[in-house]
Amino acid sequence: MSPRARRVLDVVASTPREGLVPALLENLARGVRPERHGPAQVRLVRCFDDGHRQQLAAWPDRAGAELAPEGSRTVDVPGLGVLVVDPAPRMTSARARLLRETAAWLGAIVRALTATRELRRAQEQAHRAGAAAEAAQLRAVRVGEGERIRLVETVTTATVGDLAELRGMLAVPAGEVPWERVNASAERLIDELRGAVRGVFPAMLPERGAAETLAELASGLPGSVVVRGDLGRRAGWDVESGFYHAVAGVLRVLARGPERVEVRLRGGDALVARVTRRTGGLADALAGDAAVAEVEAALAADRERLASLGGTLRVGPGREHVEVVVSLPTRAEVTSLPPGRRQLASRPVHGRVATLLESAGLPETVRERLRVRLTAPVALLVVQGPSPVPAPGVRTIDCDEAPDAALAARIRSGEEWGGVDAVVCALSPRDGFAAALAGGPLLFADGTGPGEAVALLAARAPVIAAVRVADELARIAEDEGENGVLRWQLEQLVVGAHELAEHGLLDAVAEGRAPRIVDADAARLAGSAGGDARTRLGLDRKAGDDLVAATAAAAAAHWAAVARRPGLDAASRRAAELLARSAAGIGAVPPASASASASA
Repeated sequence: MSPRARRVLDVVASTPREGLVPALLENLARGVRPERHGPAQVRLVRCFDDGHRQQLAAWPDRAGAELAPEGSRTVDVPGLGVLVVDPAPRMTSARARLLRETAAWLGAIVRALTATRELRRAQEQAHRAGAAAEAAQLRAVRVGEGERIRLVETVTTATVGDLAELRGMLAVPAGEVPWERVNASAERLIDELRGAVRGVFPAMLPERGAAETLAELASGLPGSVVVRGDLGRRAGWDVESGFYHAVAGVLRVLARGPERVEVRLRGGDALVARVTRRTGGLADALAGDAAVAEVEAALAADRERLASLGGTLRVGPGREHVEVVVSLPTRAEVTSLPPGRRQLASRPVHGRVATLLESAGLPETVRERLRVRLTAPVALLVVQGPSPVPAPGVRTIDCDEAPDAALAARIRSGEEWGGVDAVVCALSPRDGFAAALAGGPLLFADGTGPGEAVALLAARAPVIAAVRVADELARIAEDEGENGVLRWQLEQLVVGAHELAEHGLLDAVAEGRAPRIVDADAARLAGSAGGDARTRLGLDRKAGDDLVAATAAAAAAHWAAVARRPGLDAASRRAAELLARSAAGIGAVPPASASASASA
């Protein structure tokens, strides 16, 4: 062993945890190469079940070099991959011991770093959950105190003035009391008190529900208010009461004048009220941003009260109207589930991107942000449709807006709903919606239901998340120049990941623009129902390895023959060639790996 190499234990004891991997590689490179020739090239390479190899670290790090060139020596790293030493050193007992000890420590260190990172992420999630719970408790206390003050003010404001007037009329000798005025004032006081109490606790709300109670309230307001639609099945008292008071607060703000106010109600998984006030034109005082700010300020307490119940209150301007949308879930909705182990195990590209993310040498803040993106569920925006049943790896977002160009611009901005990966419309979108959304989130073809969209996305969730992060890494790599290591690693990833090509074909299938030869069986072969080999081939999960290999070979031969058909257009030929490679890839995976994927 070269005198410039140190004992592995000495390196571990004297190096900070974050720098252990490169320090061990450098020490090994100097120790297995004779002094007069300088250090060797040493790479730590992760090996996947399908034969793909991916560099984790190297010393010295040179982009573009082969991962395992001819004349190199490989040493197994337990549970991870191999160490590659180039050129292969002349082995002595000391060098063999250095290789074994370095490989053992590298495997242990990488596993420990992964466990530490997962622990830190869990601690951060627990901290965020605790902070959210504390904020919710504080908001509940604040809302409760606000409600107490509101109830007191509602009753006293309605009565204190009339009571003072009534006392004044009665503070004279009996013969001089204006009894007609006293009777009129008393009747007015009773009516106002009855109205105030009805606003605080409408007597018909428990019996008739929020829709009829809102209709009664609308009939007594000074403006012209029309209530349309219904809320469907009755919800719980707490939900109906919270929804009623929120909409009533909106009506009291918008229905102060003679302008027409329309309330459209909709039920289902949430109670929704769309309150619109028509105006006389753009010059009207309630049109434009100033009006929105005024209405938002007036409804601040109602918004906070509704938020404490899990609902939302949104104010927005229209061309000649101001619109307020109130929404309150009728039950605790589960809108997303994390990806399952089977999903991740059957999608190698997800693991490859995760490996690249950890080995790219990015700042820790950037890595943590991208780790979250890699594990985050796919975001599906459901436009004007019922909330579908959740599936692992998919998060659904309800949107009651009309699917037009304006909504597409809001989706692309990412400000309102965050990053949206896909959009499905229960009704046909308006002209301009698809064009404005082009180049952004995946837009499912007309006729695709929300439930079907969730199932299709769940099957592809790990790949979509991997593409999401790989795209961000590509943008980061642009700053490194043409010789950047990250750029080279991304190129290696793309070359070795056939799933990325399948991803493009499945996007075309979802959007309704795939070649006609790509039927349901072809889409399944490309991974539309999941990445497991047996699922792709339409076989039972218990099918044996021999049947898997035979079916894959038959599928590869079929699609290769399709690709050779005369007169086939270019797009169809490319799709057939891709499907032939998909089937051939299934057949090339060792039987043990295919079985592991099926049972992971």
